[in-house]
Parts: sequence; C-alpha cells; structure tokens
Amino acid sequence: MRAARSGVLVGFVGLLVGCVPAAATAEGRAVTDLYTGFMVVAVAVGGTVFGLATFAILRYRAGKTDLPVQTRGSLRLEAVWTAIPILIIAGLFAGTLLVLNRVEARSSQPGVELRVEAFRWGWSFSYPTAGLTVSGVDVSGPEAVLPVGEPIRVTLAANDVVHAFYVPVFLFKRDAIPGRESVFEFTVDEPGTYRGQCAEFCGIYHYRMPFSIRAVSRAEYDAWLSSQAATP
Repeated sequence: MRAARSGVLVGFVGLLVGCVPAAATAEGRAVTDLYTGFMVVAVAVGGTVFGLATFAILRYRAGKTDLPVQTRGSLRLEAVWTAIPILIIAGLFAGTLLVLNRVEARSSQPGVELRVEAFRWGWSFSYPTAGLTVSGVDVSGPEAVLPVGEPIRVTLAANDVVHAFYVPVFLFKRDAIPGRESVFEFTVDEPGTYRGQCAEFCGIYHYRMPFSIRAVSRAEYDAWLSSQAATP
C-alpha cells in the first residue's frame, strides 16, 4: 500500500513537472530543479493535509460513537506544527535565493557579448567585438547565432516602449525598458534553433516581433562570423 502511494506521488509530481518545457540552458535547468522541488513539497504537504482530513471525516463521521483522544494545551504539539511550516518555507526561500543567484550570475570572461535592442516592431542583435549587427522586422524575425557551452552576456535595451526578451525553452523572460539597460547571461547546452518572442504588449504589431537563437559549435560560430564580415 505504501509503495502504491509513493508511486502515485511520484507520478503526480512527474505529471506536473512535465508541464514545463525541457530547459535548453544551464540557468533553465536550475529553474527546473527549483520548480520540481516546489512541486514535491506542495504534493507532499497537500497529500498529508487532505489525507488526514479525509481520514478524520470518514473515521469520525456522524453515527460513530467513539471520539478521538482529546489533547489540550500541548506545547510540544504546538511547537511541532509551528516549526514544520517554518522549516519548509525557510528551505524553499533558501532554494529560491540560490537559483536567483545562479540566474543572475556573471562570468569573468563571457564567450560572446551580445547587445539586443527591441523596437516597434523588430529586434536588433549586435556583436560589439565583431562590429556586426543583425536586424529584422519580417514575420520570421532576425536570428542570432551563438556558440554552445559558453556564457553569453546580453545587454538588453528598448528604443521606444516596453518590450520583453522571452525564449520559452530558456525558461527566462526579461523586460526591455526604455532608458534602462538590463544585463544577463545564459549558457545554451545543446546545438539547435530556439524561438523567441516579445512577451509584452507593445502595440498593434506586437505579434510580429519573433526572433530566434541558433546555437552552434564554436568552430561553426567563428565560420559564421567570418562569412558575415565578408558579406557587403
């Protein structure tokens, strides 16, 4: 019976965690781990509370003459049921701080520095060290090419109204606010093309602000930079 309950618990947590897309960055995996921890604690607490409540309702429902043991003024019990929630909350708070620090961490030597500027209604990706800029306002949006396995430092800005840099599989969203630059980093784990979108309503053509991140090996990235530099 206990094994069956454990299986149900694990399956339920797996179902909830499965609602989150598989993270494509190191920072996204940290967010996934935190989310999984929250789900495990939530299911355990909810299962305990609802299980005990259901047991009490069925065991001591109307028509039963025997009453549960009555305990009055137990400081030990009061301390236990006060300490357990405090410890749970403290653990979740500590885990959240650790993940926030991981997401906001800055490497001493990023692999690539990328400046991202949002405007109505498109994106501009600039590589300052390479003197290269990629822009696009069409329905497919511009594509930024980046190396995998290296920290990418992004400086995010907006030229007009509030926009948002959002890549679902990165499990990351950051607002682009006019007059305020935001700096963050991410490290893509696997090669591939990852779609993004402006996630703040910025006007009538907000829906026409997609973009994509294409992650490639360092050799492919260097070759791409060379080909772009050779293109008029």
